[in-house]
Amino acid sequence: MISEKAFNIMILLQRIFFAAAILFLAAGEALHLNAFIQNGIDIGLPYARIITTGVVIAAFLASIMILFGFAFRFGCVLCGLVCLFSAFFFFAGNFNKVNLLGIAFVFVILTGFLFRGPGKISLAYWAEQRRIKNNKRIAFR
Repeated sequence: MISEKAFNIMILLQRIFFAAAILFLAAGEALHLNAFIQNGIDIGLPYARIITTGVVIAAFLASIMILFGFAFRFGCVLCGLVCLFSAFFFFAGNFNKVNLLGIAFVFVILTGFLFRGPGKISLAYWAEQRRIKNNKRIAFR
């Protein structure tokens, strides 16, 4: 059986690698922002410049939330929405099975993250422990 410490380190490593992959996606979208915007315009996305720029920023924010484990579940949902949007608009010109497989893989990992949570090596866990500690102090005054 795996120890709790090893399990939490494994969750941390998964978060680090997954956040790096989403940062890589966001960096690719940022580097090719004009093509990303043009794909949105070609498909007929209203306000393509604003929405696609917002998606790039949301990808960066989601990866940071997942990396540090702060607002973790919101970051996972945001990451899922960013990946869906990227699948339809960023890869619109060259949509193939590799991109579909990558998006499916992202959702498998995100589902595991949503059920498991950020683990004990995260800002969310430390904030929760601090909140519990402060509530105990208030209750016993």
